[in-house]
Amino acid sequence: MSNTTRNALILLLFLILLISAGGYYVIGYQPKQIKRKQLELENLNKQFLDVSTLTAMYDSLQKESEKIDSILYNMAKAIPFRQSITDTYNDILNITKSFSKYTRVDIEYDKTENFGAASVDYFSISGQGEFIDVFKLIYELEKSKKLYKITSLNLRNATLTTGKGEIRYQVEFDINLESYFTADSNLALNYEQIKPKEIKFVSDLFYPLIQPDIPPNYDALLEVDGATLLAIIPDAVFIMDKNGNSYTLSEGDPVYLGYLTKIDYERQQCEFLLNRGGIIERVSLKLKAANIKEFKK
Repeated sequence: MSNTTRNALILLLFLILLISAGGYYVIGYQPKQIKRKQLELENLNKQFLDVSTLTAMYDSLQKESEKIDSILYNMAKAIPFRQSITDTYNDILNITKSFSKYTRVDIEYDKTENFGAASVDYFSISGQGEFIDVFKLIYELEKSKKLYKITSLNLRNATLTTGKGEIRYQVEFDINLESYFTADSNLALNYEQIKPKEIKFVSDLFYPLIQPDIPPNYDALLEVDGATLLAIIPDAVFIMDKNGNSYTLSEGDPVYLGYLTKIDYERQQCEFLLNRGGIIERVSLKLKAANIKEFKK
């Protein structure tokens, strides 16, 4: 058998095998695969409804989600989503931004405990400052939408002497704070949309009614004690203190420990309201040859 004949037979054999394989794939294997895929498609179509039904289901679920979010926003408290304790530090620091320069706040992190989907950070907050600042710190933490819980609070009277020798009556405080949070982002709320609650301040409960120390007259104001009313006009008075220093004052001007509250031109006198360490006095100076003062309770 020649080489040409042998090669032709080999090519013919390969051609027969190729046609057989292709025929089996097209006639035998492919129809079975198509049928199986059609069955899978039919099963999937049975599981999924038409587009209009899916759209209605989506709208219903969206309304239900908005309803749940509305309930959460209207709740007094909600557990915030966060992953770092610095969020609590930042919240406290934001509260202290408006504090007086005489107020000091120290924040100390203690530990973290996990309770299922929620966790708790424990903080100790201490310091000393103006009553209004301490009140605002407590109020903001207690009324915050985020779940902060003050477990213990200790307040004490304190004083601070400034560089000018002024005595400021303050409050020393120790607060144990629990900061609740969750790492589940599905429970997160947008706190930027929540308006802060209006703060209703109260009177300073730690300010002494009668102060043992009266501040010095650093501003060289008129000292009413021993002063003499020398002249009076409808809108001003001319007064000389016991040291011979003269002052021209109008209603509302400050004096040592108080203010000039009234100029009575008809009666030729002026009235002062003085706060002597918590004891309020009304003092009148009359235009006379000698210095005469009248006290009104």
